[in-house]
Amino acid sequence: MTEQSGTLETEPHESAYSRFHPLTPLVMGWKFVTAIVAIVGFQNYEVIEDLVKHGVVSTDNFLFIGLGALGIILVAIVTGALPWWITTYAVTEHGVFVRERFLSTKRRIAPRERIDSVSVERPFMARLVGLSKVRIELAGAGESHVDLQYLGRAKAEEIHSTILELARGDVPPHGRVAANPAPGETAPEASENAVPGEVDEGAPSIVERAESIAYDSDSDGELLARIPTSRILHSLVLDVGLMIGMVFTIIMTAIWLVTSFASGEFTFSAASLFALVPALLAGPRMIFSRVDSGWGFTSRATETGLRARRGLLNSRSDNLTASKLQEVEISQPLLWRSRGWCDVTAKTAGMEELESVTEGSGRILPVGTASELEATLSHLMPPTGDLIVHPAMHDGAEAPSPAVLGTSDTALLQGFLAAPQSQLPGARPFHWSNPISRRTHVYALTRHALLGRKGWLTRTVAVIPRDRIQGVELSQGPISRRIGCADLSIAYAGGSFEIHDIPVADAAALCATLGADAGLSRRFSARESWLQPRLLGGTA
Repeated sequence: MTEQSGTLETEPHESAYSRFHPLTPLVMGWKFVTAIVAIVGFQNYEVIEDLVKHGVVSTDNFLFIGLGALGIILVAIVTGALPWWITTYAVTEHGVFVRERFLSTKRRIAPRERIDSVSVERPFMARLVGLSKVRIELAGAGESHVDLQYLGRAKAEEIHSTILELARGDVPPHGRVAANPAPGETAPEASENAVPGEVDEGAPSIVERAESIAYDSDSDGELLARIPTSRILHSLVLDVGLMIGMVFTIIMTAIWLVTSFASGEFTFSAASLFALVPALLAGPRMIFSRVDSGWGFTSRATETGLRARRGLLNSRSDNLTASKLQEVEISQPLLWRSRGWCDVTAKTAGMEELESVTEGSGRILPVGTASELEATLSHLMPPTGDLIVHPAMHDGAEAPSPAVLGTSDTALLQGFLAAPQSQLPGARPFHWSNPISRRTHVYALTRHALLGRKGWLTRTVAVIPRDRIQGVELSQGPISRRIGCADLSIAYAGGSFEIHDIPVADAAALCATLGADAGLSRRFSARESWLQPRLLGGTA
């Protein structure tokens, strides 16, 4: 993202700029109003308690309450309406422009060449009034995104498709997206032959409308995976890490309550409740966040990449393409292995998770089956190729089983995830000072990717396409030099992958191979010829 205050050669014409939806101030301002009301209410809870108990307050407080309400209204108007009035946006063949013009002019620009992915987010308050936010993620680190908030649902989908076409190299008709229509223009037109009072047989039922609102279902593209809510709930029960966290939270809260009661420090006052409520809600919030992030998950293969939708209160739709993919992580908790479930997360250069309204923004398959994993990876991930058994990278390994050296890319990854570590060829920590990682960690090369498996209760396999690697760093500390091991840091756009405590020979072999990939493959390979998924024309 670039910010400019002067004049640009690619500056859109004034007529290309449009304001966001008129209901945007309502969605943007309610957080400030809620925060002010909470602060004022907490500081004056005695007055509120007197009002609740006796139904009256002293006359001296009427003026104070009136002025406070007037101040809150003014703050809501300023914090919501003023930013909406001074902010406009435009989508042209050069990219996306967001302009704030008040005392000075500030522009945020998403150049077409740097667009990595485009998401459509619908926070809870925005969904209530039918609005959506379009987030454009850019290649780069930090706050590398541009938000268009908020737009009507149909307008957001239209701009979402147009920006994806721009990122693909297509120029939209007339060079820009049409301006937002007036609210009256978006009302559906009545049929010419419609009879008043007659029900249209083709109209969706109440149940279908409620389901459409709850799931925000996308109907375009080939369906790859649809995760039922029952499977999400079942997976939570079988997640050992989550259950341990829940038990720990309950035990610590119980100990705190018993200690407080025994010492006589706990009283049912406002201060005690403010301290107790967050502790009691920690466990349910943990479970709800997991359910919310996987609710109604649907992934489809579209012309512009894989589109994944998720979310109960705050919904989000992400578009990912193979050319933007930097790393894929496949994880499998202990109790999921018997059912063959796995969780898949994709990382791109511009994917920002910290400021996302929906958790798990990079998950492309939560609690997926083997067939859903096959369909998802075949449409999105570039081919991995066969395992390369390097002469210097077989420390402690037995002969690889046929399940590990599978006949397809997905079979190879599933075998690498499920097989015992002793059957996997590759580099691994070897010294007695690493009692756990030497039995759980292993790193291997294929023709087109680097694989790394970690974990015991939850196994995780990271897949990094070798053409995405930008640099490799080998390091040794004084203790590492003494015991003959080294660390590697493999950098890609927007992140890095760490390998620790492997033999020096293995580290040198990996560093030489991956360093050549970073120095040669990326320099001489054209973007258009980069490896494509098997079902999109690529080969292993």
